[in-house]
Amino acid sequence: PEKARALSAFIESQPGLVFEAHSTDYQTPKRLAQLARDHFAILKVGPGATFALRETLWALAAVEHEWLGRSGRDANEDGLIGTVLGVMRAEPEHWRPYYQDPARLQVDLAYSLSDRIRYYWAHPKVQAACAALLDRLEHSPPPLTLLSQFLPRQYDAIRDGRLRNRPADLLRDGAAQSLRPYLAACAA
Repeated sequence: PEKARALSAFIESQPGLVFEAHSTDYQTPKRLAQLARDHFAILKVGPGATFALRETLWALAAVEHEWLGRSGRDANEDGLIGTVLGVMRAEPEHWRPYYQDPARLQVDLAYSLSDRIRYYWAHPKVQAACAALLDRLEHSPPPLTLLSQFLPRQYDAIRDGRLRNRPADLLRDGAAQSLRPYLAACAA
């Protein structure tokens, strides 16, 4: 940005030094590339990466629900999503100061860009629910039509031969989506 021009010019006279940019989540690829050109060589990402992880897990839960129905889990009750939201409600210390509006609470807990869910992924109940989801989809791979509906980027990658229809691969690729703009910005 214009306000940082003098700072960017200064660093050019300092051999071996670069800037570190915090909270770069949700910046456009163009803005990330500009930061890299302005000598911000360390671009820190946080909730953007875990938000992508959550998006992919929620999509896999929707795939599971459509594919396996009650023989799998109900994605909104006793499956992954219900487990995560239940743990969050039972242990609100990581989100209560951030989500104040009762009318938005359900949406904020499940979808907020600040991604307070990231503090719950290591919880034993959540870990077990994640493992169970991935295991069920590993043992009963969903049809590509469901991946097209809920994970279209991964569907395209499978059709192109760049990705396997395995839940762990789908999850890794979905989470990596948030990092691709950073790679492109630093390569520019």
